Amino acid sequence: MGGSIEVTGLSKTYGRQNIWHDVTLTLPPGEITAMMGPSGTGKSVFLKSLIGLVQPEEGQVLIDGVDMVSVPESHKLELRKKFGILFQDGALFGSMNVYDNVAFPLREHTKLKEPQVRDVVMEKLDMVGLVGQEHKLPGEISGGMKKRAGLARSLVTDPEIILIDEPDSGLDPVRTSNLAQLLIEVNAATDATMLVVTHNIELARTLPDNIGMLYRRELVMFGPRESFLITDHPVVSQFMSGDPDGPIGMSEETDHRRSDLIDIGGGYPGGGMIPSGARAIEVVPRQLAPRSGAARPSSERHRARVASGGAPLYVADDEESDQARSIVRPSLPIRSLNATGSLFALALDTMRALFRRPFRASETLEQFWFVVSVSWVPAILISIPLGAVIALQLGTLTTQLGAQSFTGAASVLAIVQQAAPMVTTLVIAGAGGAAICAELGSRTIRDEIAAMRVMGLNPVHRLVVPRVLACVGAAVLLNGLVSVVGVLGGYFFNVMLQGGTPGAYLSSFTALAQISDLWVGEIKAVIFGFIAAVVACYRGLNTAPGPKGVGDSVNQSVVVTFLLLFFVNSVLTALYLTLVPMKGA
Repeated sequence: MGGSIEVTGLSKTYGRQNIWHDVTLTLPPGEITAMMGPSGTGKSVFLKSLIGLVQPEEGQVLIDGVDMVSVPESHKLELRKKFGILFQDGALFGSMNVYDNVAFPLREHTKLKEPQVRDVVMEKLDMVGLVGQEHKLPGEISGGMKKRAGLARSLVTDPEIILIDEPDSGLDPVRTSNLAQLLIEVNAATDATMLVVTHNIELARTLPDNIGMLYRRELVMFGPRESFLITDHPVVSQFMSGDPDGPIGMSEETDHRRSDLIDIGGGYPGGGMIPSGARAIEVVPRQLAPRSGAARPSSERHRARVASGGAPLYVADDEESDQARSIVRPSLPIRSLNATGSLFALALDTMRALFRRPFRASETLEQFWFVVSVSWVPAILISIPLGAVIALQLGTLTTQLGAQSFTGAASVLAIVQQAAPMVTTLVIAGAGGAAICAELGSRTIRDEIAAMRVMGLNPVHRLVVPRVLACVGAAVLLNGLVSVVGVLGGYFFNVMLQGGTPGAYLSSFTALAQISDLWVGEIKAVIFGFIAAVVACYRGLNTAPGPKGVGDSVNQSVVVTFLLLFFVNSVLTALYLTLVPMKGA
């Protein structure tokens, strides 16, 4: 039998907008449940809340008795191995072909040999009609094919709970019918608990054992299909019949309120109010059954439960206010502190994940090469005039003070300790870091990160650690390069334009500098590279939906990195000057 899901008092809010509140229901183990509702009522958000991808403000989601809302992330990763989930757009990994996408969970969580993996993958691809397409990348197949490939991946580990978000989107009516039949066959074979979010009326009428409906920020009705489809509840009957006349309008802001309804004194199960002319749905169509004729265990349990009266139809209390209970939102300072805490937590998680195995060497090297390739030319082009400006400015100052012989020491120390680490990391943040943020942000809005979490994989270990190590390595390498180029640029301009003495420029540096002065620049490069990478990854993993969200995240990552670098640099410099006395002091 499939896993159990018990939802109690669940509430979710984005900003000042309440999505839904006080949602309470139980998904019967092994049965198929459909969740319906007008567009924008938070059905997909509800589905993601069940698996811990969205954090509700209130309530519980018990998965086999364990609260998904309150358990630590590490425990959630284990619980998610019970799930298979099909996202709206498939959430395929863009760098893998269809075969590797479907094989991915098996390779990560099983010890099957590759021939065994191939047998399972090809079986699932055959189920969804994608045999012959396994070599193609996600960008080379249609939206409907992506959806079917995502379904194959969600089934490949035979999960106890299967969540399916809009399975009919991108599919023609024939393939939608075939997909519905496939879901029935899967349920018969695995007895998995299924939740299907859909707008498809025919799918909702013939596929599930139970149906729920979200409307105006609440669960208006939930219960067995047999009871749900014969109700004369105004919202349900209008939605299921597709009638333009009724309480549901073009948007929730224009939907009829309860004051527009007429009290009929219990004319539908649970009593309540309906508009004049509301009608019940008169025909309950026959439910889909396995074509093989095999009995579906969950269907037998469902019929017994309904016959015994153990499956009542829940109807929202009509006396409850139409407006959701207010949920206290944190103030701006509190939200800023929360974001800072989350960034710090990601940094700690990254440092812990550095020592986990397996170490992803190939991806680290690939990211390192990418960051260096986009950063080294800008870093050199900036370091030449920067070294010249520092040398010229300090040369003018030391000449006025009669200490021209110290120009070399002052210039080189300023470049090595201050300018080189800052320039290097700012370039990395503006080039490599921005690209990393954009990449992770794009993966986030395509649900690739969510799909990875659903498979019980930690994105910090798989994605963040290689990029952080790449940025740190690139910062160390480029810092040395920028230091050398900057010092040479300063030397050239001081000698050629200010008449400085070549020997004095270098001898003053060697006389006053210490080995620790050279190391401090590299240590700063390590710290600054770590900061730039963590900020870029944090913003990418927490980007808002849509292309604008990705663009905003990139801008924010660059700005936040700049601010942090200047602050951390001032702290490190003060500590160094306090703890390490200057030579000759």
